[in-house]
Amino acid sequence: MPWHIIKDKSKISAIVRHLISRQRELKTFIPGEKQAFRSRIVKVNRMLSEKGEEAQLVIQRLDPKSDNELIRSASEVRMEFTINKKFCRCKTLYLGPVYDRGDFEFLLTFPPSVEVHEERREERINLEMLEPVTVKLTVGKEANKQKTYDLTVVDCSRHGLGLLVTPNAFDLLEKLNVGDRVRDMVLYAPWALTKVNGKVAHKTELREGDHKGCFMLGIKSRELITNGKIRER
Repeated sequence: MPWHIIKDKSKISAIVRHLISRQRELKTFIPGEKQAFRSRIVKVNRMLSEKGEEAQLVIQRLDPKSDNELIRSASEVRMEFTINKKFCRCKTLYLGPVYDRGDFEFLLTFPPSVEVHEERREERINLEMLEPVTVKLTVGKEANKQKTYDLTVVDCSRHGLGLLVTPNAFDLLEKLNVGDRVRDMVLYAPWALTKVNGKVAHKTELREGDHKGCFMLGIKSRELITNGKIRER
């Protein structure tokens, strides 16, 4: 299966915040045990050490509760979960119990990486779920003449994506015409990425606002769907 490995700490933090805010259930695996235990991340503790500030995960006791002693003898803990229909997994280390209000929880190290299963190309991707921030696209038919551009997503609507083209990328506007196909665009979200194909819908000059003088590059794609809601960044 294709996997995308996230090592950026800020992106991993975004994943953890999402799991906490939505109270998402985790499948927790302990070495030597075939059974998956259920738990949830309660919060993130931040500790000062010689290396600076370090984050630690606090998770609920495992379910079934009768098996909570198993984690005490474990060093590595593997967790699996889903975010917006994407399957994710990570590894962390068990540090010990934490007592809070007469009950105890478990303290784990902050995961150094998270693996995210990439979208299958035949699936349609919901833009509100993905929340793309930037898009990387490459133009040029010949390999030695290709150029890659990183563009900010400033609008998502039922019509597709609106990408901001600033003066340092104005040459892109000369290379793309309305109706041109753009293949293998990489959509970057705070916690994941996926690839889609699209078609240039329009090139519109922005005549007011913070981006006055720049252009909006409109991209349509049958692989993208939305709930009909426009979101501006």
